Amino acid sequence: MAHYIDPAHWCIVRADEPGTGLLAEGGAQSSVPVQFTPVGEAATPFRRALHRAAALAPNSQVMITVAEGQRVEWESSSWLVRPERRFIAESLAGVSLTLAAAIMVVAAHSTANVITILPARCTVTEEGALQRAIRYAIAELPDVPEGMATLGMLDLEEPIDEDYLLVERPRGGSGLELHRLARRPVPWVARHLRDQGALVASGILVGYAGAFAAHLSMACPKLSIRLARLGEAAARLGAECKIPSAAMNGIAPAILRSIRLQPPTLPLRVFGVARSGWCGLKSANAVAHRAAFCERAARIAHTASSGRASPAEVRLPEESHQSIAALEYGS
Repeated sequence: MAHYIDPAHWCIVRADEPGTGLLAEGGAQSSVPVQFTPVGEAATPFRRALHRAAALAPNSQVMITVAEGQRVEWESSSWLVRPERRFIAESLAGVSLTLAAAIMVVAAHSTANVITILPARCTVTEEGALQRAIRYAIAELPDVPEGMATLGMLDLEEPIDEDYLLVERPRGGSGLELHRLARRPVPWVARHLRDQGALVASGILVGYAGAFAAHLSMACPKLSIRLARLGEAAARLGAECKIPSAAMNGIAPAILRSIRLQPPTLPLRVFGVARSGWCGLKSANAVAHRAAFCERAARIAHTASSGRASPAEVRLPEESHQSIAALEYGS
């Protein structure tokens, strides 16, 4: 069944974040970021993220943030994305500005537009569960005081090298309140955090263009205006929006950190997602683990299709795949 696509909905696929490469035989690590490398699957995480975006927003409102130095990796997969919807960091330093520039362009159309920001460096095994969760978060935005939210993952498999969102019951409005962020804690601390109700940080953000733009403008009015003008000029020409390193001239490092739109500096709510099979591919260890998982799943599927599998080999969990975890624990 086809999904209705809201014309006020925009998607930004983030593909310029520095990423770990796949480990080859002998332990050598590829220089190609993992978002552009198949991880045990036919499609790369970047292509899957583009398909995810196209299911949520009109094609003309799908944007990407990429790096010029990786053009050979992303260009062939981005032919459906209009040139003026491509925000390109001309150097590594400009990576922190591409997302902000894309947001300012959407906000210029209307501050009431809804933006979903999708990281390309990730994989999921239950795409339907993730998309239902995103749509749920969008539907709940009117009841989110901050106007912005993120998804936190709750899965049966133990995550590897992930960041964690520490949440608490809300004082009002929808979703859980974000208390703080724990960056890649050691395994025993991660298990303790999960026992206390922490969720794996997905990096997926949903919010009103006006709320995102207001945060950027408050952090650095001069820079937000500069980026908005770059986006406007690219749109007029129908050309790619390239972010030069000079755009950061005179901007303090602390301000640059605040415009990266990452918790906890970004005020937002959290919605839980259960059994999506999420992996953020944050480290070489996580990438190798997910690749091995996909290979095992492919072998089981092949065995099942040839009629040689025992029921125990192919049995799925009896519980139905839930897309949204309870908004309040214990409910």
